[in-house]
Amino acid sequence: MARRTRWPLGAALGVAVATAAFAHGIPARDAIPLWLGLVAASAVALFLLGRRWLRGRPSPRALTLGTLGVAALLRLAALAAPPSLSDDVHRYVWDGALVAQGVDPYAHRPSEVATWSEPPVDPASLSELNSPDYYSVYPPLAQLTFGAAWTLGDALDVPAERLLRGLFSLADLLAIWALMGLLGQLGRPRGWALLYAWNPLVYWEVAAGGHTEALMVPLLLLAVGETLNERPARAGAYLGLAASAKLTALILGPVFLVHLARRLGAKRAAPFALASFGVVAAAFVPFASESLWPHLRESLSLYAERFSFNAPVYYAARDLMGYVEGVTPPVDAALMPWLSAATIGWLLVVALGQDDGQRRFVGSLAAAFVGYLLLSRVIHPWYVLPVLALGVLAGSRGILALSLLLPLSYLRYGPGGSESADVIAAQFVPFVALILADAIRAWLAETKRTPRVAPSAEPAPAPPHVTPARPVGYDGDL
Repeated sequence: MARRTRWPLGAALGVAVATAAFAHGIPARDAIPLWLGLVAASAVALFLLGRRWLRGRPSPRALTLGTLGVAALLRLAALAAPPSLSDDVHRYVWDGALVAQGVDPYAHRPSEVATWSEPPVDPASLSELNSPDYYSVYPPLAQLTFGAAWTLGDALDVPAERLLRGLFSLADLLAIWALMGLLGQLGRPRGWALLYAWNPLVYWEVAAGGHTEALMVPLLLLAVGETLNERPARAGAYLGLAASAKLTALILGPVFLVHLARRLGAKRAAPFALASFGVVAAAFVPFASESLWPHLRESLSLYAERFSFNAPVYYAARDLMGYVEGVTPPVDAALMPWLSAATIGWLLVVALGQDDGQRRFVGSLAAAFVGYLLLSRVIHPWYVLPVLALGVLAGSRGILALSLLLPLSYLRYGPGGSESADVIAAQFVPFVALILADAIRAWLAETKRTPRVAPSAEPAPAPPHVTPARPVGYDGDL
């Protein structure tokens, strides 16, 4: 590889070293401003380094190896961090210990298990959980992964949470590989994958935080690939597996189904629905019991009713209804049905509004997920990982900006300890502005491609041959 294309990858090593040094020395939650500074500096450095590298026109093999190699290095560096921005991984390990020892994680609350005479988990670890009185809500594929990490950690005498975060990192590398393949299939520059692979939010949330989105994203991308290849049954199976890692994958089902139906016909698209729901149902069979659905429903309802975080639409609607925290009664009973109806309506509009075009399909997936998040009560930064992967496929600068701004939500853990309207606005106003700009740009481009022609009895002359313009990001440039 030429020196001008090699030195940016060497400089990326510096970002990884800085990440590892910070991660090993300071828990991110204890120094949020410093951590945000590291994330911002890393984002700028990696973008500039990636752009310089791609302008050197690396070969396809070098592009793949370089992208995955640096991505692996960044995730390895973030693995040095103790979990601090989120406590979820501790619940994963708790559930994994139950699964590995043959105890149903959906049947018992952790606070109940800790009182057993011979609990399968050290009761002292109960203090690490953020929801000890909730039944588990994590679906079967995630549970099996938790159990595998706990078993392997027990055999190797290695902390299960670190092994689990390592497994998530490996799954995320698979997602990057699938993302590069899909970009090529859609005719987009494969170098756009760097916007996900080297994104500080992604490697911090996957490797340092540890979240099940890392399992969902590669399976979701495989479902997209099978859809583009017009294989409905395989696409449905992969989407079902994605939902077995994170249930929110199911919200994209209507977009997949409508696209396949318009492209292949309703009869040929039907196996997609059968396969997706069949895989999810089959995944729950080993955990089947009379209490499974009641316990899942109870915990999902508790999460939906009691938690809120960084939710611009929910907070704005609540304020418009006159709610003042600690002063007026909650308005959720009146508000949430409207937000739920708006979510369903948005998903249907996006699904039915697409044509049979493959790029439109990918953009519709991203739009559906974005709308679902904006209308929800909780938008944790790691929730955007699947949206970012789909946004990279769709070429959305707005979604990329959102991924770089969402870390600001962690200022809630700073000295003030509360959510600020200014911080929420700083995240979502630029995102909305860029999304609108992208939509206007796409509409103008579509208008230029299909000019209005006045009716005429004479046939219009054939247009002259025009060489198509290079797409933005030629040869993988960002």
